[in-house]
Amino acid sequence: MKAFIKKHEYNYIKKRLYDLNNAFRGCVDIDIIEATKSYKHRQILNIFTNLSEEEKELLDISKLSTPLHIDKYLAELNGYVYGMPNLTNAQISRLFKKEKKLKLPSLNAQDSKNVYLGWIDQSIRKLFVAYNMNGKLMGMACRITNCGSKNTHLCVLCNHVGDENEVAFVSPMCKTSNAGEGAYRSIGFDICLDSEKCNERISSIEKLEKFLKEVNNIK
Repeated sequence: MKAFIKKHEYNYIKKRLYDLNNAFRGCVDIDIIEATKSYKHRQILNIFTNLSEEEKELLDISKLSTPLHIDKYLAELNGYVYGMPNLTNAQISRLFKKEKKLKLPSLNAQDSKNVYLGWIDQSIRKLFVAYNMNGKLMGMACRITNCGSKNTHLCVLCNHVGDENEVAFVSPMCKTSNAGEGAYRSIGFDICLDSEKCNERISSIEKLEKFLKEVNNIK
């Protein structure tokens, strides 16, 4: 059986099973546990379309009865997870062709199953994001803003909360339809600076794709 679970879908499943794990540990009523399990199972199946019987069987959580079963289930499931294709240096350079002396991501950054590829060039304080949207490579270069605030920030992609050393305000330049002067505008949002950890948490690509479309002026 081929890999059929996208990385963000796997992260979504992990979150649902985290809820089930809490039910196992904190509830003594078997009926409530079984109802929780049934609900989580429906949530998992609802993120997929056109599953084969073999794939449905692999996703089935009805036999899970202890936290140890959850760990084994996720380990087996991970063998059927895939991320975005690895990129060549040439592809990345073309994607960010307007960046002078572009710092390329380390080889290790692509070793994992990524929802998106992200890396920081500390010398110019920029976070670069590359993503494969329906077979088309898209990217954004985000200037990292240090506000010196002690307030916490919420990553728009994975909902992780952290101080500005973990989650920072960034501002990518957006293309516009105006070809003349002032053809770019900026937006801003909070995002994890550690893209590897963000990739382990992100369970929905809706906001990632929304920002990439806005930055690249795609309707």
